[in-house]
Amino acid sequence: MTDMARARLPAKRALIVDDSRAQRMIFARHLQQWGYQTEEAACGQEALHRCGDTHFDLILSDWIMPGMDGLEFCRAFRALPLEQYSYFILLTSKNDKDAVAEGLDVGADDFLSKPVSPAELRARISAGERLLAMEREVRTARGQLVAAVEALDDAFVYYDAEDRLVLANDRFRELYRLSAPALVEGTRYEDILRYGIAQGQYPGAIGREEEWLRERLGLPQGNARTRQQLADGRVLQIVERRTADGGRVSLRVDVTELHAARDIARRAEAQAKRQNEELRAALEELQKLYDALDRDLMQARRLQQSLIRKRHHDYSGSRLSLLLQSSGHVGGDMVGTFVIDEARIGIYAIDVSGHGVAAAMLGARIAGLFTGGDRNQNIALCRDPATGATKAWPPHVVASRINELMLDEFETETYLTIAYADLDLTSGKVSLVQAGHPHPALQRADGRVEFLGDGGLPIGLIPQAEYATIEASLMPGDRLFLYSDGITECANPAGEEYGEEGLERALRKLGRIQGAEFLDALKWDLSTWSGKEEFDDDVSGALLEYLHAAETSVRGDAAGSGPD
Repeated sequence: MTDMARARLPAKRALIVDDSRAQRMIFARHLQQWGYQTEEAACGQEALHRCGDTHFDLILSDWIMPGMDGLEFCRAFRALPLEQYSYFILLTSKNDKDAVAEGLDVGADDFLSKPVSPAELRARISAGERLLAMEREVRTARGQLVAAVEALDDAFVYYDAEDRLVLANDRFRELYRLSAPALVEGTRYEDILRYGIAQGQYPGAIGREEEWLRERLGLPQGNARTRQQLADGRVLQIVERRTADGGRVSLRVDVTELHAARDIARRAEAQAKRQNEELRAALEELQKLYDALDRDLMQARRLQQSLIRKRHHDYSGSRLSLLLQSSGHVGGDMVGTFVIDEARIGIYAIDVSGHGVAAAMLGARIAGLFTGGDRNQNIALCRDPATGATKAWPPHVVASRINELMLDEFETETYLTIAYADLDLTSGKVSLVQAGHPHPALQRADGRVEFLGDGGLPIGLIPQAEYATIEASLMPGDRLFLYSDGITECANPAGEEYGEEGLERALRKLGRIQGAEFLDALKWDLSTWSGKEEFDDDVSGALLEYLHAAETSVRGDAAGSGPD
């Protein structure tokens, strides 16, 4: 070994105890040559005092000394609470076996007979150094083990094969603080349990201490998982494993919060189960109500559809086709027609704001205002004071009358839009009003499309609102289309509306298709545009195709064509 390597090694210390100064000097010279720092003591008492302040790797002590002899010194030295081990060699002229046994019994590691041979002394010291090196390794390993278990968040305890305590970390002592005074290395597991029982550590043992102890000791030791509740209410999960030499290690995990959370979860689960059962029962009742409501709504849909008893009307020289498709079970749209006189008919298209039963009922109520040819029932008809015959109000007056009726008599916040046309089938003259409804489309025989009207105010919003009558003339081959905004506001997946442009394209594209077939083709085009089979809003329309001027009365064909 080089001098530099030796310099890095920790200094070795030796204490030489002998009442002979000459012997101390001889031993000191040899030990210093072998790398030791030496100190000397002339008696056992002095040596013991030095050992209280300084650690010595090697103690070389004579047996026979005045006062405290070597044997007494060795016994007293081993009783000191020292962390590190010292190799103790007794020097004696005694060579009987009893003396050697006595020396070993008090803690000596080796003996040398006087006079001492330097070679034998060197050999014995080398053996001691090997022992000290192993002791340091063991101490280092134990220190690392202790540091490791102290770093654990959980409690750790280790018992040997004889069930004696080897090691317990501070977390273990913290959990079992009532038993902590008994947690001394070497104490038997049973004794630790008895101490804990006496201190009230285990609430389950109160009143049945011996029975509880037998049950506890009878539990499988090692490779087990149990749960334990302490006196302070904490709950521990205990996991034990056997070691190769028959000992056992154990971890105690504080699962108090988890245990409480699990209890809460169990109670919550039970409550949720009860609530689910109650909810299931409520849902079953709701389903029954929904089924009943669905049946009622289906019946309402059939009733609403039945209000238009005829979807197709043939007049002398003209043809009228009606379209009504609700977005839900029932809707607020309504279309229809009625006879004014021998040569004239009225056509209306209504769109009530909102959807559902309320809108459908109001739509049916307004449509009922156009019932038949009795001026006492039909809001569009009146008595001619000059002749006493029945005549029709101008379309803008009809809109005003419905508006005032809505505001004066109907207790509702709902409003509606309407397009109403008065058509002379002999001349092709059309008078119509547009009250918030989409612009009526007039398609000429050559395919050109015109949109009529200026919009107008919806009905049921503003008292004494003013409306205007629009005049137009139909020529043979022309057709007039009154429709709801469910057509023009139908949106595609990108959010783009069908609009008047889409309707105009459809009218041109489907120009050769007539009557109900045209309306079916228009619905198909809307479905293709929106990507849906069911529309988001009600879709309705009235298509009047003017083929040629009427030559006969229209009363017979149109009787009963409107809602009752």
